[in-house]
Amino acid sequence: MFDVVFHIEGMCGGFQLLFGCGAAFRGILRSITKLWEFSVRLQRLFFLMISLGVLTPIFLHADDTGDGKEFVEERRLRLWTAQTQNRDLVYSTYQRVDHLQGTDPGSWVYEWSHIADYFADQGETFAAAGDRNAARDAFLTASKYYGISRFPAKTLPGQLHAYQEHLKYYKRAGEYFDPPLVVVKIPFDKHEIQGYLHMPPGVEKPALILWNGGIDTWKGDVYNNIQPYIEAGFAVLTFDVLGTGENSDWAARPDSNTLHSAVIDYMQTYPLIDGKYIAHVGFSFSGYYAARNAITEERLFAVIAACAPVHDAWPTLYGGPWEIQEALASAVHMPRDDANAVQQQLLEFSLVKQGLLKGPDSLKVPTLVVDGDLDNLVPMSDLHLLADSGKETDLWIMGGDQHCFGQYRSIVMPKMAGWLVKKLAAKKASQ
Repeated sequence: MFDVVFHIEGMCGGFQLLFGCGAAFRGILRSITKLWEFSVRLQRLFFLMISLGVLTPIFLHADDTGDGKEFVEERRLRLWTAQTQNRDLVYSTYQRVDHLQGTDPGSWVYEWSHIADYFADQGETFAAAGDRNAARDAFLTASKYYGISRFPAKTLPGQLHAYQEHLKYYKRAGEYFDPPLVVVKIPFDKHEIQGYLHMPPGVEKPALILWNGGIDTWKGDVYNNIQPYIEAGFAVLTFDVLGTGENSDWAARPDSNTLHSAVIDYMQTYPLIDGKYIAHVGFSFSGYYAARNAITEERLFAVIAACAPVHDAWPTLYGGPWEIQEALASAVHMPRDDANAVQQQLLEFSLVKQGLLKGPDSLKVPTLVVDGDLDNLVPMSDLHLLADSGKETDLWIMGGDQHCFGQYRSIVMPKMAGWLVKKLAAKKASQ
């Protein structure tokens, strides 16, 4: 069936695995994928029944296996390999983990932090010797491994310290970025939130991209992902959505894109960028907020909603892997073992239930919808629903890839950056 999906989408032309299909092809694709949708729903319902206690709870906690090989999905290891560019080190460290709780040797926090400590020390050595590039790379690598150590939600013993080290060494690496990283403090709800502003070299007052990762991927975790956008001439501001990262004092709620509106308010007059031109890129949980912003924030010139749950995903999303459950429960400020309460809260996120997705005129700005067709968290029906809810939308589906298309991300990201370049040019031309 996946070959059929590939070939039908291929009729739309374009890059080998990226296809922006029109409404006719979307209709054909929806019909062909009904059987796949049904099988995915059964799988997700099965895991939801586990989390609700209907089935044996042995599946609920990954650390019950005790073999050090079932703590996270395989796609996580592939993403961390791409992030660190060191497959052997990622997999050998993962093999040494035999329990989640605790900070002793063999624990999740200890093993990943031990690797991070080494690179942090190397960075300080290189910095003292005046080797700027080596110091930057070592500090950045340390930050990445500390980021894995705090995964998924800095709720395990020792993870808060690992998270603080992650931020520390990301900012240390940022001292050697070209141009250097700018830490921006943005007023919000009588407090301040921090964003990391990455500037493109040699570009005066560039357009700005607001960038958010998923429920468990935060502002210091996305360095590799944002590089194609910086290379395309954009400034990129990464910050944590409410309920995550440094903004975990606030609970994530359906309308928490109020934070994005506050960020836009502030950045419109920020001296380093051209505040007339701001776009938003959101992945997974943050893709939901990107979709919501495409409806409510007409100040944006474009939105990319990647692997975004908007309606059909919410009833069974909490039935996903343990790390998704941990991060979701933490974000909405509810105990993970109260699955019914968490699930009821997540149902409120449906953009259909909120009356925001209600026809082809719902999206107010150009929107790119993108994901892999084997996503086990967000069904393809959500992608089609969102793509059909605006007059200027594009739908890209990666055949044979999973949630947030990690397999083809290095190929897809430059194409997404190019899509934003075109939308920016069109916006400027229309004024």
